[in-house]
Amino acid sequence: MQALPRTGSTVILRFASCELDVGRVVLRRDGSEVRVEPQVFDLLVYLALHRGKVVRKEELLDEVWGDRFVSESALTTRIKSLRQAVGDDGTRQAVVRTVHGKGYEFVAPVEVVDESADERSARESPVGAGLPVTVQALIGRESLLAVLVEAAATHRLVTLVGPGGVGKTSLAFELARGVAPRYSDGVTLVELVSVVDEDATLDAVATSIDVNVRRSSSIEDAILEMLRPRESLLVLDNCEHLIEPVAALVSRVLREAPMVSVLATSREPLAVPGEHVWLVEPLSTAGADDDIDTEPTSIPAVALFVERARAADPSFVLDEETAPVVVEICRRLDGIPLAIELAAARARTIGVAEIARRLDERFGLLKAMRRGSDPRHRAMHDAISWSYDMLEPDEQELFTTLSVFAGTFDLTAAGRMCASGDALDLLTRLAERSMLTVRRHVGGGARYELLETLRDYGRARLADEHAAELYTEHASHFAAEAAIVARDLHGPAEVVGIERAEASFADMRSAQRFALDVGALDDAFGIIASLREFAMRAMRYEVFAWADVACRVPGGLDHPLAPTLTGMHAYGAWVRGEFELAVELANETRQLETALATPPSGLAERVLGNVLYIVGRSDLGNEEATRQLQLAEDSGDKSRLVHACYMAAVALSSIGDYDGAAELVRRARTEAVKTSSPTDLASAAVAEGFSARSSDDALEAFVTADRLARSAGNRWMSAFARTEASGLLVHRGEVGAGCAGLAETVGLWYRAGEWSQQWHTLSRCMIALHRIGQTELAVELLGAIEAHAMLAVAPMSSTLHDVVLVTRDSLVEELGTDRADELRSIGGSCPVEDIVHRTRKALLARPT
Repeated sequence: MQALPRTGSTVILRFASCELDVGRVVLRRDGSEVRVEPQVFDLLVYLALHRGKVVRKEELLDEVWGDRFVSESALTTRIKSLRQAVGDDGTRQAVVRTVHGKGYEFVAPVEVVDESADERSARESPVGAGLPVTVQALIGRESLLAVLVEAAATHRLVTLVGPGGVGKTSLAFELARGVAPRYSDGVTLVELVSVVDEDATLDAVATSIDVNVRRSSSIEDAILEMLRPRESLLVLDNCEHLIEPVAALVSRVLREAPMVSVLATSREPLAVPGEHVWLVEPLSTAGADDDIDTEPTSIPAVALFVERARAADPSFVLDEETAPVVVEICRRLDGIPLAIELAAARARTIGVAEIARRLDERFGLLKAMRRGSDPRHRAMHDAISWSYDMLEPDEQELFTTLSVFAGTFDLTAAGRMCASGDALDLLTRLAERSMLTVRRHVGGGARYELLETLRDYGRARLADEHAAELYTEHASHFAAEAAIVARDLHGPAEVVGIERAEASFADMRSAQRFALDVGALDDAFGIIASLREFAMRAMRYEVFAWADVACRVPGGLDHPLAPTLTGMHAYGAWVRGEFELAVELANETRQLETALATPPSGLAERVLGNVLYIVGRSDLGNEEATRQLQLAEDSGDKSRLVHACYMAAVALSSIGDYDGAAELVRRARTEAVKTSSPTDLASAAVAEGFSARSSDDALEAFVTADRLARSAGNRWMSAFARTEASGLLVHRGEVGAGCAGLAETVGLWYRAGEWSQQWHTLSRCMIALHRIGQTELAVELLGAIEAHAMLAVAPMSSTLHDVVLVTRDSLVEELGTDRADELRSIGGSCPVEDIVHRTRKALLARPT
């Protein structure tokens, strides 16, 4: 088997039309990512690395499934999935050949590419990577875009204003892509469309840009702390319904983050000092009457109509007969892009003549009604009303019903809200009429979404009583969805659960807030409690803030789930590094469990154990780990038992009881095999890494854990394992790879606000800084760690525990006690954001 180097590079195996990214566990075909099961990926890697050799079935079963018993049919099924993933139809067998009675042979030629971290970063993080992929050309805005590019060079705040549907968002995205190279920290997009009330604005902004909240910081302060050292472009899309809080935030950004520029879209200006407002006019419809030789497609509005009409009907032709009609349609729609697109989509079904006739009926009625109002806004409303009026009654009913969704939704959700009729048929009809957008899901299937303007229109048509009924049903549905997420996260369908929660997160946010407002505590508390593991794994820490708010509502602390939510609040405090508050809330959780006679969730023990380790009280931390293990055994929950064994193993490793830790690792692995959850398997591997007696064994275990966690979408566990692996790589002399990995995890913890793990990671960074000659910065970092946490405490592998202490002593010896004390003091008193930023910058200097 060809060895894969452990360096700062990633091994890419290229064959046929595929790329197999071994390090990142990604398969691409024709440039697009193909999602496969972990076993399928491992089979593909193993066969590719043994290319030209017939690999026996027994060998594959042993290598991929290990000691776990699986039938030969399971292997056959995975081979079939493998062939489908790489585009091998199984007949010609151009990639993997079946050798009957023996096994399989990888027969496609393979190119092995050693891709550097810089190359990988350039490929995976192109300019404007924070923006949606362009799927349609921006038509008729070329000259305006050129002007705006210049305006963005001289004004730090540019606001694009105009009526709904005029194309502000599309123009903003294209502008951001054009100017992105000016900003070393790239573009950050904040989409505010799903935020339904002003109170949630800052929470949503913080979540969108992965900002963190530290002790004594407000959310707004934390946003500014993150942006202050950055050179980036902040794109705020759809601000009009949140104008006051957005204006206040932007005003502070302009004052306090001098290298950050802001690009906003809104139906009205933000009205803050320094704002450069640009009115986005509708597309031009002029030219046809002024010059008879004007080519119709040179008129921007007509060009857009033709482009979208041909997308709906490839046979559409703009000829002498249809051109005047299309020009008239565009003029009657005032050149508003969304209105034109809605009309163009009808070209396939009713033709342009019928479109024009219906527009005549509508606008003939409205001519006298435009006096005193914005004609563009009226035209947009009329365009939607026109499309709405063309719907059948059952389509109209579903359209307004769907307006309660805050984000994308699937067929099941739509069916739950559909009062009558075939939901799939109705959705299809709405999509065909361009009243609904279809979003292709990465795992197959489809999700649906109402565009912002259409959603607003639908909500405006709902009577208050009916709206309350729909939002109640909406909350009930997403409480059930959240329960499914909680179930899936503890089994082989974990990645499906993560994807379900991510896709529905905006609606779960909206649902729990509505349920709290109307006193439907079962639904609200159920959503929040069910998302606790998702929040931890996906680092969606906004959920912990939901728990805090929920516990404060009248009667909240009397609810059976109150201890769980209080425990989540405690976990949130632990994450933010607010250790005293975390202990206080953990004790409150225990008191509530006793008062309400609810089975202990283990969250209090989980928080207390973590806090006690990081403050150097591993003796008490071990006691909490033991209690957590007993509670997990009593619960009968296998995943919970795996996690408890993992924590207890780390605890025993921290006091040198490696035999006891090894026994817990074996137990964790046994239970993890039963659950088949990648996170459970990763937890067992992490525990093995911490309890390993050699650095080689530890590194192998952490690399395995990282791979398993990433396959399930567990960002936290992946980063946790990668931190330790990167620290070990530095210790082994593979400094470039180790520094790159540490810089990545430091950035991840910082964006997420995960300060509990940040301090552990920074202790590994101290070793790395010393290795690359950044001695004084390493001592400053030492001072920061000592000021906010403790050095060389669990969780830390035995190898790195010793290296951290030796590094500390070496740094003091090299610089002398006086200079070391001075630097320690500087590090302990400087803003933690500053020390983190300088540490990452030094690590990313690509040492050799």
